Amino acid sequence: MNKFYKKGAEAELTQVKYLEKKALSKKRIVKSYRDEKLDFSIRKKRVRSEAKIIRALAPIIKVPEIYLVDEKKCEIIMEFINGKMLKEIIEKKPGLATKAGEQIKKIHEQDIIHGDLTTSNILVDGEELCFIDFGLGYFSQKIEDKATDLIVFKKTFNATHSSLTMGWELVMKGYNPSEEMKKRMEVIEKRARYH
Repeated sequence: MNKFYKKGAEAELTQVKYLEKKALSKKRIVKSYRDEKLDFSIRKKRVRSEAKIIRALAPIIKVPEIYLVDEKKCEIIMEFINGKMLKEIIEKKPGLATKAGEQIKKIHEQDIIHGDLTTSNILVDGEELCFIDFGLGYFSQKIEDKATDLIVFKKTFNATHSSLTMGWELVMKGYNPSEEMKKRMEVIEKRARYH
């Protein structure tokens, strides 16, 4: 029995059964304003890319296990993670901010950019953090892209968790950025301030 779970701007999530396991179907939404062939091509490419990223990270950090990729339907069926969003519990467990930083560093060490880092896209499953929603993710070796990924996370983190004392510092403690990364982040933040 399929159960509607959530609809975002890019995908519709439905809780499904797959080989008797509780699973999650992530189906890319048709964009009617785009040419039909172009839209299908974009959705197919994003499904393929997200699956490739998740599979690359699976041996490194906790991510949902992929059960099936259906490029014709622009759908990924993956493990259903029954966890809470980090957003909901980080105030009570600030040490998880450090753990999140450590995990993000591992993602970046694989030359993967998440593209939408928020505490809503990190689930807490027991004591493990599980990163989800790599729909905007891509591969890149550029320090600029990794620094931008962190800056985006910093903005959403500080806006969402402003009451968490030293919250961002805890994330950075876990990430342990190189001097080059710190400088690049400063440059990006200054550039953003003056635009």
